[in-house]
Amino acid sequence: MELGSLSPIKKKFMATKKESKKPRRDSVKSLQAEVDRKFIELSEINRKLKRKIFDLYTIFELSRNFNAVLNYETLLDSFVLTSMGQMGAPKAALYLPLEIGKKEFHLARTKGSQPFPKEELIIDPEGRFGKYIAALNRPVLVEGIARKFANSDDIGFATYFPSGLVIPLIFQIKLRGVLVLSQKASGQLYQDDDIEFLSILANQTAVSIENARLYESEMDALNKLQKAQELLLQSERLAALGELSAKIAHEVNNPLGIIKNYLELLKNCIDMKPKSSEYLDIVGQELDRIALIIRQLLDFHRPRVIKFIKTDIIKIVNEALALMSHQMEDAKVRMTLKSPQRLSLISAWPDGLKQVFINLLLNSKDAMKNGGEILIDISQLKEMVRIRLTDNGHGIAPVHIPHIFEPFYTTKEAGSGTGLGLSVCYGIIKNHNGSIEYCDEGKGSCFEITLPIEQKDVEYDWRI
Repeated sequence: MELGSLSPIKKKFMATKKESKKPRRDSVKSLQAEVDRKFIELSEINRKLKRKIFDLYTIFELSRNFNAVLNYETLLDSFVLTSMGQMGAPKAALYLPLEIGKKEFHLARTKGSQPFPKEELIIDPEGRFGKYIAALNRPVLVEGIARKFANSDDIGFATYFPSGLVIPLIFQIKLRGVLVLSQKASGQLYQDDDIEFLSILANQTAVSIENARLYESEMDALNKLQKAQELLLQSERLAALGELSAKIAHEVNNPLGIIKNYLELLKNCIDMKPKSSEYLDIVGQELDRIALIIRQLLDFHRPRVIKFIKTDIIKIVNEALALMSHQMEDAKVRMTLKSPQRLSLISAWPDGLKQVFINLLLNSKDAMKNGGEILIDISQLKEMVRIRLTDNGHGIAPVHIPHIFEPFYTTKEAGSGTGLGLSVCYGIIKNHNGSIEYCDEGKGSCFEITLPIEQKDVEYDWRI
């Protein structure tokens, strides 16, 4: 039926019905578009939620691993490498205080490709940049920092990390370090998820770093306390033995002198056969050896006046080497001195130090029956001078090491040593406010001596 044949009412109804279908189709499309938009939005939320769960789990595992690492150096390496790996950054630099209680942040770690900031470039946590990033308490792009603090010396690292990221390490609301990451190797920008991940990781790691530092500080303090206790015990033992040895030496010295005098008279008064003369010579040699032991006993305890003067330690060592050169050549022992061209003069007692070096050289020679090599290495460490004397002899068994500085303790064959040489060395170095230690390096022997550069240039009595 044609539309023209319809009544006006029917025509109007059909037209209205046709027009009503159009808004309904538009509503369906609009609804579909809204569903699609919501689906995309929920998918993105779901993706972010999964990423956050994964990041939190990763941070939990990393934090647990970091907290289990008590070695400070290992922890720093792990943190920097983990941050680089998680972000895909080709290089990184970590700024931290050099020591507990120090204020400025110095370059503590660098990983990845060159170039890196110069070591003299430091960060002041109390400067404008330090206060800003501490208050911000979250990672920020290097570009933004470079614009905001264009004239600040604290951002000298910025030119080495264009398009990078600066991550503050916050512990107890204080800035404890700064990690700087380069731009991602992929060229992609850092996203909000990356920044949130690094922010949580950095703050968790700041706690681990503080714990590791405190642990190492406690261990260092404990080791120093144990060493001080050992030195105190050693000093008390040496004092008691020294007093006893001095009394014995005094009582033996007088009759020893009388015996020696009468022995000379006997040799002059009696016409002896060659064999008898040989026997008397042997007696005289043994008396001389006893006299030497007595002098060592007295030197070990007897108070004396020491005068500290400005001393060239390299010259003193060279003099000791010259005195020992003939004996060393006969024993096929080569002596090598390694020292800097210039070294600070130290306040010292030259004759006493020369005696120390001679005693140590003799011990090394005796430990190398078939010849060998002795290396003397001199270096300066801030306010101290260090002398290391190393040989390639048979070394000292671990069971003997705790006792080597005790008087009369010797590892040599009977009749070959008195056990006083190292005790005398210990006393001389102690009177210089220095230290002498045996370093067990697994092969040969190594004695390390440290001496302060500055002493009071006054006369004082020998201290046991």
